Amino acid sequence: MKLVLLPGMDGTGVLFETILPALEHHNVSCLSLPDNGPQDYQTLAQFLENYLPQQDFILVAESFSGGIAAVLSTKENPHLKGIIFVAAFLSAPNKLVAAVASYLPLRQLTQLPFASLLFRFFLLGKNATTDDIECFKFAVKSTPNKVLQSRLQVISKCSYDGFKSAVPVVHITAIKDMLVPAHKRKEFKAAYSAITFVEVDGPHFLLQVQPKAAAIAIIKAVGLLTSNGRA
Repeated sequence: MKLVLLPGMDGTGVLFETILPALEHHNVSCLSLPDNGPQDYQTLAQFLENYLPQQDFILVAESFSGGIAAVLSTKENPHLKGIIFVAAFLSAPNKLVAAVASYLPLRQLTQLPFASLLFRFFLLGKNATTDDIECFKFAVKSTPNKVLQSRLQVISKCSYDGFKSAVPVVHITAIKDMLVPAHKRKEFKAAYSAITFVEVDGPHFLLQVQPKAAAIAIIKAVGLLTSNGRA
């Protein structure tokens, strides 16, 4: 079964470098998000539709891309056999924080002395290595500031509109996620009739900081999704 990875807010796929070795025995591809044009979920989903495999696949949608995968799950695609959401959300985790952050020069902020402390607290966890921090900074600096701000605006305005989907889903929750509250899982339960929740000990950037544990969860999720009769 092919796995298609959709990146978080940076949109580059750079941050998948840590988990890809743990998935080396699986057929995996990563799709990057466009760094120009509208960044709303509908537009991004329409863009990515052109690059989805013409064979059976499972989406692995991280954080920001959860909204893209949600849109894709409402479209008719016989090859989409399931979605694995990782630290994802269907409505804004914190509208005010996202809205305020959308006006900040994010790329420049990564260079401030206290930036690493904030990244560890909110995103990467206290055990994040210097390499983890530098990889995150590189991903942010690889994305135009205007695009990052646009995506934060999308996050601040996104809401669960009550859609329903029969696409089978596994939602992987990061237990120490400081960005996405646990109660956001209720919206996934309302949206998807066939859903399983899995918890993994780690921060919001679960795939980057806990790649082995996250990979095990993803592999188990693939087994669950491919054994439900749709694959």
